[in-house]
Amino acid sequence: METGSRSTAPGGEAGALAASRSLLTPGPLAPLSHLGVTLLRHAVATGLRYALYQLGMPLPEGPPVRIVRLRLYLDAGKLAALLAGALGGTAVAAALVDPGGAGAIPATARALAASLAFHRARLRIAPRRLPRRLAAARAGAPPAELRVALEGGLARVLPAASDALLADLAAALERRARRSRGESAPPAITPAAHRLLTRSLPLADLARLGPPDPRAPSWAERPELAGAARRALEGWPLPPVDPLRGRFRETWRAALAALAPHLQALAESAAARGLLAAADDAYFLPFDLLSDLAGERRRAWMEAAVAANRAEHESLRQAAEPLELLTACQETTPDAGERAEWDLTPLLPLP
Repeated sequence: METGSRSTAPGGEAGALAASRSLLTPGPLAPLSHLGVTLLRHAVATGLRYALYQLGMPLPEGPPVRIVRLRLYLDAGKLAALLAGALGGTAVAAALVDPGGAGAIPATARALAASLAFHRARLRIAPRRLPRRLAAARAGAPPAELRVALEGGLARVLPAASDALLADLAAALERRARRSRGESAPPAITPAAHRLLTRSLPLADLARLGPPDPRAPSWAERPELAGAARRALEGWPLPPVDPLRGRFRETWRAALAALAPHLQALAESAAARGLLAAADDAYFLPFDLLSDLAGERRRAWMEAAVAANRAEHESLRQAAEPLELLTACQETTPDAGERAEWDLTPLLPLP
């Protein structure tokens, strides 16, 4: 089963990696909503600064990411330039963009090695958890209160998402180092995916599985998707499990499920007050403009922006999907149109 592809472009500048989503959202991926991809950008930017700080690395001034056809990618060039001067920085940059590759941490990077050892142990034993529940806004609350509730909920889930990003980076560094020593580190699945494939997944864990988009439901809301994905993969060899790999994707999906009532309340309030034609329009606005939905009057640009973004989203669902690893040439999958594999990704092995 295809879970992403490396570029087959020839060597040299054209063959160098330019962007990658292989660490955080690998595998077949439908285009996200505009709110979904910009909210993910905010979470990744926050988590990346946290992870690099924990490892003693330089911090980016701006998010080293790019959006390609409504999928979020880490920018390989920006990360390489940012981390080139730090001891072990080249290894960290490589792990961020190519977790399926091989490469050792230099022996001189003792502080990085010690930090990674500490965090790998901590992340296995006592990771930051998502809050059990988020405080809900009062029924019929004014728009400003709904906006504050949403912002407060986001602030509460970001620490766990950031810790999960660090977990994925630590796993990638360890797995790349094992491959550089000639050891086996094949693509692996998450513990939640393993439990579902072996029919022992508690229903509550289904909130960790599904697309990384607030417009789409988690598998807890549509358990039939979980069952269909499991049946589609029956007969495939069961991949190994990695306790840290894939943690960001699953933590972010669970965070989106916790934030969904806040997003929906704000969107419904905006529609009821005539700011939006329908509550679903909120998902076609970027995250940094979502606060406009708490305003008193409709913005002149809003209707046209929603219409244009809806059209872009629908067009990209029918277009060829960009690969998870991109060179300067923007490679895509061979076939255009919606892909059945989009519904299997949460169970597929990660590089």
